[in-house]
Amino acid sequence: MDGQGRHRPARVPTFMDMQQIRWRMAPLVHRFHRKVQIGAWDCLAALQSSKPLESSFKLWTTPADASRRAPDSPLKPYLCQLQRNVLIEPRFGFAIADYGLLIETSVSNAYAARDSVLWQVGGLPSPARYFQARILGRHRSDLESVISLGTLWCSNYFHFYRDFLPKMLLLEEASIDPALPVIVEDRLFDQPFFREAIQSKRLSRWNFMSPRGQFIKAKSVVFCSANQYFLPDRSVSPESELLSRASAGTKFLESPGEVLALLDFDDGRLQTSAERRIFLTRSAGRGRTLSNYEEIEALLREWNFETVDTDGMSLREQAQLFRECRYVIGIHGAGLTNIIHAYDHDLSLLELRPPGEEHLITDYAQMCHSFGFVHQEIFGASEHGHRDASFRIDVADLRAAINRMPIPPLSD
Repeated sequence: MDGQGRHRPARVPTFMDMQQIRWRMAPLVHRFHRKVQIGAWDCLAALQSSKPLESSFKLWTTPADASRRAPDSPLKPYLCQLQRNVLIEPRFGFAIADYGLLIETSVSNAYAARDSVLWQVGGLPSPARYFQARILGRHRSDLESVISLGTLWCSNYFHFYRDFLPKMLLLEEASIDPALPVIVEDRLFDQPFFREAIQSKRLSRWNFMSPRGQFIKAKSVVFCSANQYFLPDRSVSPESELLSRASAGTKFLESPGEVLALLDFDDGRLQTSAERRIFLTRSAGRGRTLSNYEEIEALLREWNFETVDTDGMSLREQAQLFRECRYVIGIHGAGLTNIIHAYDHDLSLLELRPPGEEHLITDYAQMCHSFGFVHQEIFGASEHGHRDASFRIDVADLRAAINRMPIPPLSD
């Protein structure tokens, strides 16, 4: 009722109201679905013995780690040949043996699906789709021996450098036959950066193919993983956990130079000086943009930062850009992965992050610590409730952070 005792008409929910409800409900629905998936796979495992499966693992670099289950602590690099009938599901690349024994170690970062925080971005295959393919014979069966390079977040640019390329090094070191079909998920196979990368001299030796949505039946499968690291315990401050992991020898990449050598970017050109200052933005279509970019643009110009969007640039162009960078301000996103190309010189990164994730360490903080870069971050504010929404950065906070980088004054 209003102040004069009259009844107000009922408010009709708007489109934005419904969107907010969906955003709030989505995590609950997702969590329930994930628990059902995990329960189904665990139930299938409990109904049968896994000893015959465990005895089929060959070529593990660390035999004590041989297991179908992703561990609760980091694994050392491993490579395994499983000589057993399996179905490889197409979405993530999980190998599934016997009567639904999910081999979680066949996919890098599979631990995320069971993690109390990362479950939101992890993933597991559908048990129903597996049994449908198995019972109805809806699978490809003309490939007897394959290499499966399953990785959660397979199409992500960061994990291309962090997971895919180190796996290729492991395969080379183990002298695995490059003529074997190398199964790569459709989402990665169709990425322009992947199509460019496999034209390099060393990667073009391998027989890459994608499942095109089909399960693949094989009698022998090779899978591997580089070092895995975990986000910190939420009860420990991010800084101390990051330092403790680094002191224990966990790095972003053990040999970044060897990883980058797979791409043939060292073509004999002289290295230019690394003095550029760039602001790495994101295209509107990818989300997570700055809603007040016009406000901070003048500040960026004051410090001689050039605004760059790597979307649409070739791998070689991105590599050359970051070889020349000394100071980078960037919105949190996969484009920051390119700081790997500056691993052999000094770099300072200021990461602009959306609100709500203050308790998490980003991959780029881990990279900076591993490479000896200076890293700092500031968080923005947003009216929306999801991480890919646009957000704003306080200009005063940004100015103070730039002053801390520190950047030498511009010459006249």
